[in-house]
Amino acid sequence: MADRFNTVKNKNLLVIGLGKTGISVIKKLLDICTTITGIDSNPALNVKDAFEGYRYSDRGNLKIILGKNIPGEKEILRKMDLVIISPGVPESIPIIRLASKYKIPIWSELELAWRLMSDEDRDRTIAVTGTNGKTTVVNLIGKILDDSGKNCIVCGNVGLPLIDTIDTGNEYSDYQRDLIRVIEVSSFQLEHVYEFKPHISVILNITSDHIDRHETFENYIDLKLKLLSNQNKNDRSIVNADDRNINEKIRTIPKSRNQLPGIIKFGLQTKEGMDLFYENNCIYYTIGKGNGGIDIKNILLKGKHNISNIMASIATAVLMGIDNKSIEKTINSFKPLDHRLEYLGYVKGLRCFNDSKSTNPDATIVAVSDFGKEITLIMGGKNKDMDFSELIPVLNKKVKNLILIGETSLSIHREVMKGTCDYEVYRCDTLEAAVKKGFEVAGPGEVLMLSPACASMDMFKDYKDRGNRFKNLIFSER
Repeated sequence: MADRFNTVKNKNLLVIGLGKTGISVIKKLLDICTTITGIDSNPALNVKDAFEGYRYSDRGNLKIILGKNIPGEKEILRKMDLVIISPGVPESIPIIRLASKYKIPIWSELELAWRLMSDEDRDRTIAVTGTNGKTTVVNLIGKILDDSGKNCIVCGNVGLPLIDTIDTGNEYSDYQRDLIRVIEVSSFQLEHVYEFKPHISVILNITSDHIDRHETFENYIDLKLKLLSNQNKNDRSIVNADDRNINEKIRTIPKSRNQLPGIIKFGLQTKEGMDLFYENNCIYYTIGKGNGGIDIKNILLKGKHNISNIMASIATAVLMGIDNKSIEKTINSFKPLDHRLEYLGYVKGLRCFNDSKSTNPDATIVAVSDFGKEITLIMGGKNKDMDFSELIPVLNKKVKNLILIGETSLSIHREVMKGTCDYEVYRCDTLEAAVKKGFEVAGPGEVLMLSPACASMDMFKDYKDRGNRFKNLIFSER
């Protein structure tokens, strides 16, 4: 077995959180580690289904513990060499605090996968983060690379854990050859990374989100910038120069040798000093010794925010050596992803949009920005201690009716009522009631939009569940 697996070989491993990521870690390392203990706070978790098709029950080195109260935490930890924490698990829980006290290394799955990769694999990594647009960008980059004939895979926070792409010696061989990994990275995943160093990093934007988890906006910004903190002069970082938070933080990074990657800037607001800029339906770039223009007048991705997303994708593609003709062809045929300002068509005389993926105020600001004052907006959801103050003036310009749902409905209603409000505000107990109210109050030819500005887990499994429920309700009105 390759030397890189010495990190975990013959070690006792604790995996905290048995969702998709935790299960993938266990499956990948069960034949390598001495023992693996997996724990999850959900006592009803169906572990057999999670390991379906995988023979684990006859192995004596795996132990699964379910439930909020874990017996013998101290004894469990005393035997452990390494803790892997899944993204959804907060580091404030007692067993994580105890592991820190015992000075047991705590890694995210991202860090673990990175340490199991060869140097050649690491040189073919692209990592994308940002508050909004990550999933669109990693999928667009992946499509550009795939259409050009490159061997690539989109992974990370987008669905397939990075650990699943790692070859432990006898799994993938041909599939792994020259594989480019395009990795979506969340702030949760960056909490416990230490050596992770993508060859190309992309930072799209940083606006308020997940304050309930990270406590302050400053902490959240710092986590996002960890994506480039280990990069050096041989690496590249593509950054949105329109974003004040990104610019201010990058200026504080020490510019001593080998500490700062080559920075590639893109922006919509200015051309001066930009490596990529937009003008007259074309994105122009100068990157290294190459320069050119990509015609985007026929793109299916709408909105200024998507022009920024396309800029980031073009910069990455150019660095990967993709020719302009291939880039342009893919970009102009790339369709919007589900739940991201997804147009559902005319229903009962209304233009209906599913923007369930907008899980923070800035995403909703972006979603409504290209419309006139014609929107009946369904908004609200799980409370993440976010600041809605910047959203309120935008609602005044764009909204005719505001329909609030979820945990945040009361707090948003109070925020709205603090100022001058020239639109109607309604509160509904369910999404079904909100959609019904939307069809009642919206005028002919206007817009009915779900763009919650909040997470979904107060009422739904996730944003996809919320979006699909909304689409079914809309289509049932046809």
